[in-house]
Amino acid sequence: MKKLIIIAATLILLLSACSTARQKLSPQGNVDYKTANVYYAQKDVDKAEVFYTKVLKDNPDHAIALRRMGDISLHNGEVFVERSVEFNKKANEYYTKALAITETFPELTDEEKLAIRDMKKRKESTWVRIFKAGETELKNGNTKTAMEIFEMVHALDLKRPEPMIQLKNIYLKELKNDTKAEEILLSLLKDDPDKLIYLQEMGAFYYNKENYSEAVKYFERVRLQAPMDLDNIMNISACYYELKDYDKALQATQMAIELNPTNIDLIDNARSIAASMKDNELRITYLKQLIEMRDNESDYLAIVSIYLEREDYAQMIKYAEKWHNWDNTNKYAVQYLILAAQKTKNKSMESKYAAIYKAMP
Repeated sequence: MKKLIIIAATLILLLSACSTARQKLSPQGNVDYKTANVYYAQKDVDKAEVFYTKVLKDNPDHAIALRRMGDISLHNGEVFVERSVEFNKKANEYYTKALAITETFPELTDEEKLAIRDMKKRKESTWVRIFKAGETELKNGNTKTAMEIFEMVHALDLKRPEPMIQLKNIYLKELKNDTKAEEILLSLLKDDPDKLIYLQEMGAFYYNKENYSEAVKYFERVRLQAPMDLDNIMNISACYYELKDYDKALQATQMAIELNPTNIDLIDNARSIAASMKDNELRITYLKQLIEMRDNESDYLAIVSIYLEREDYAQMIKYAEKWHNWDNTNKYAVQYLILAAQKTKNKSMESKYAAIYKAMP
């Protein structure tokens, strides 16, 4: 069966020409190599594979034969979809070996440099295809198969974090095995203690387990590498808040606000922290900012209540009126205005809002 292989014929000939100068073969090996090249050029990959296999028996480190076997395996992975993982794994292994050998050649030719770049791209594509196959199996509910694929693709490139993160998620979410998930993350960090994604995942793991003192250690390590990461800064703030270290929580939130001063959620977080600190002056600062950015009953209620407690009736009236102007159906706003009028002995204002309140349904 003849199959199409995506490779330039001119490049095949150029690489074939320099092969014998780089790597020796026995007389029979040379015959097999030339025969394989003929079949390969004719796109008869089945016969080409037979003869490249013979070449590799004669010289297991023959770089071009290894590369061609990688190309054939990559092609077979596209044709035989049900065996895609198997063929892409083979292709990855062939490319890995071919690259290791080719890169040791002294005074690389332009064609060899081009071949190296091409093999690296193809090797990467095999890795991605295997990983995506694992994702597909997981999506289809085939957890055991997915785990086997993720373990396989991790072994092909130990530096890539995605497979082990997927395994961690499976143990955590599907198998409910927190111990194994933690074990995976700790092993990843042991091998690469400063890798950003591992630190982030470790922090998230402990945060979700409500172990905030451990979580913040990892988020703080993330901050050393990514000081402007807004999400991480808020993770830090959330941890300190849960630990009731409100000063540090506020410091982190204020830093986040400096990075994104129009973010209502950040300002609301700062208001909440100020409330926990019982710092009414700071609460007022953030409540005023919130009121300028949104209309919200709880903001108005909070600021009016603070001014009532402080007996600052002028400010109480100001914000109660803003509240009433925004929502003239809200009885609480009117009640606060009546109370402020009574406290300030403002009979006309009291009469005005008493009439409004009486007319309310």
